[in-house]
Amino acid sequence: MLPRFVTAFLKSSGDKGVVVMEHDGAHRVVVVDREALYEISSPPRADESRLQQSVGAICEIATAKILKDGRSSHSRIAVSASDVAAWKLERSKLH
Repeated sequence: MLPRFVTAFLKSSGDKGVVVMEHDGAHRVVVVDREALYEISSPPRADESRLQQSVGAICEIATAKILKDGRSSHSRIAVSASDVAAWKLERSKLH
């Protein structure tokens, strides 16, 4: 079964976004760094509304990492600016 989105929020410090996904009965925490939020949004902005607008793309990136990752179902998944750039490149090849 594919991971599914549960919730997303910006940490109170504003330096990271957090997305919670469910996979195989466990919640997976996806940490999205500030640079990834800048990379994914146009124009670049790292705030709560931009995180919410980008949650679909973040979930796609996280799903690929979760399915490829052999680590514990309780380990965190990190989404960086380089992950977003690679995702954008893959999408551009498909269109």
